[in-house]
Amino acid sequence: MLILAKLAEEALGRLNLVRFIGPIFVGIILGQGVLDIVKINVIISFITSLGIVFLLFLAGAEELGEGIKLNLKDLISADIELVIPIVAIGFTLYYLHEFSPLILIPLAMTSVGPLTRLLIDLNIVKEKIGISIFYQSMINEIISVIIFALFYSNFRTSSIVGIAILVVMIFALGKSIARTLELIEKYIKVREIEFASIISLILIVGFIAELYDFNSAITALFLGFLLRDYLKDRPQILERLHGFTYGFFEPLFFVSIGLYFVRISLNLLIISGIILAVVLGSKIASGFVSSNFYGWDRIINSLGTSVKGGVDVSLLITAVTAGLISPFAYSFSSLAIALSSLIVPLIFRFRYGKPKTQRKEKIYYTQEIGKVVSNMIVAKEDETLREVISKMSANGYRALVVVDEDNRPIGYISVTQIIEIDPSEYETLKVRDLDKYDVDIMDEKSKVIDVIRNFRETEAPVIAVVDKDDRLVTVVYERELLRILI
Repeated sequence: MLILAKLAEEALGRLNLVRFIGPIFVGIILGQGVLDIVKINVIISFITSLGIVFLLFLAGAEELGEGIKLNLKDLISADIELVIPIVAIGFTLYYLHEFSPLILIPLAMTSVGPLTRLLIDLNIVKEKIGISIFYQSMINEIISVIIFALFYSNFRTSSIVGIAILVVMIFALGKSIARTLELIEKYIKVREIEFASIISLILIVGFIAELYDFNSAITALFLGFLLRDYLKDRPQILERLHGFTYGFFEPLFFVSIGLYFVRISLNLLIISGIILAVVLGSKIASGFVSSNFYGWDRIINSLGTSVKGGVDVSLLITAVTAGLISPFAYSFSSLAIALSSLIVPLIFRFRYGKPKTQRKEKIYYTQEIGKVVSNMIVAKEDETLREVISKMSANGYRALVVVDEDNRPIGYISVTQIIEIDPSEYETLKVRDLDKYDVDIMDEKSKVIDVIRNFRETEAPVIAVVDKDDRLVTVVYERELLRILI
């Protein structure tokens, strides 16, 4: 299933479509939806449960990673973009005799994860309109998750009190939790202790949440948000979490979404089509209405706030595995969300053309490296470690070349060095205060194939490319170079 899921992701990726839909369709085909080859069992249920927890933890750490900046316009817009779909979808579900708040909320909400990809395609991710759409959707998602959690707990007094205590404890003890993790790193030197500590914390907090009748996956979302700064300073831990989650849990999780489907029937397809039409219509309409607060492109605002296919699907599978919604209701709701996540990007492409990305030119191994790679992300001696960490985290680098005032490379610093330093010193220590590793230096006229050989022979994390005056022309990372060549 894992191999089929990754192949399906690749196939949809080559078509510039949403990748996660591929594994869902694999699950539908293999499960009782079509062929009925793979049955839901204890192992699949266990993997699904863990997959939701780790996916939502990373969503909290990265999708909400820049913090919540409340703006009255964004707050009102987020409410409009939730209320209008809730009313429209709610009446539709009631008419179809399938009404449940645990179905309604996931269908009505916006998903921030896939929205980020759309904003990048629009090339507005850092513009005012892009930032506003992101915050509208983020507020919408957070409100939706909280409402879903309350209905999930059936508004029991003990559950509400437990939820309130748990959320307050998570946020009140946030810095203490981060400091505890830092102390563990400092005094316990066994291998992968940082990674093991994060995994243990996620599972322990999830277990405590379940004791209070609160969903462990939603708790993981809040926990990820809480630890966003801790993880931002430790890109190597985040990288391991990515591999652990996206390499194993994510594809199997999305396959399991399809496995929970009932047999595909004409009735199921008709209801899914009706729900899909209402979801798209109400989401786009609410985006049009909220765009009046800003006076910018209504279509971009309506498309951006209509994106589906992230936390919403996770909430649905949480409800069906808990037995709170029927498998049939889960099936038509999940199918509507999956199709919506395909249609919105296609509407965007029809309206604005292909994503605004540069056409990739073919690169040859005999080309000069200085004409192939252009990357001047480096560390300067007067920069603080906090600034260096931000550069590493933003770009996923494990090392940065250090240059002097004449832009000549003098060495490199690595993540390994930084994590051995007390985080309280990140604001005061500067790059000049650290010992530098010797950096491999190559001439700008060196061939691409020679640079690749250098990486293979030396296992260098980064190579500095210089001109005839020994001034830096570009830095090369093996992973980025291979990505260009593929």
